[in-house]
Amino acid sequence: MRSRLKPLERRLARLAMLVQDWSAAAERARNARNARAAMTSLIRLGLERAGLDPAEAVSLRRHATAEPPRFSPPVLRADPREALFARIQAVAERMRGEPPSLATASPVALLAYYCFGDGAKEAPA
Repeated sequence: MRSRLKPLERRLARLAMLVQDWSAAAERARNARNARAAMTSLIRLGLERAGLDPAEAVSLRRHATAEPPRFSPPVLRADPREALFARIQAVAERMRGEPPSLATASPVALLAYYCFGDGAKEAPA
């Protein structure tokens, strides 16, 4: 009896791993959608605070409807939040005094300028 259970247990273990992979992929996709929605709403708030119409930001329209990239994110040894903040600060420094074009700017450029850079500082409180 025990010899017949071994193959069944192996098949069940393979099935369990397969289902676990599916749920992990679905969770990653859900997290990516939530992150895109949070970033888009943050940029919209920054633009509104600066007195600009978020509907004019072409990249936000593309960003809101775009599917996430089909590649795996790189493995970072440092804290990813610190890396993102450092990148945003670097972009904000490069754009100092020159607001990005709403028609051509990337979401990162809009976020950097209107939420962390000169655009955020110039906006009425």
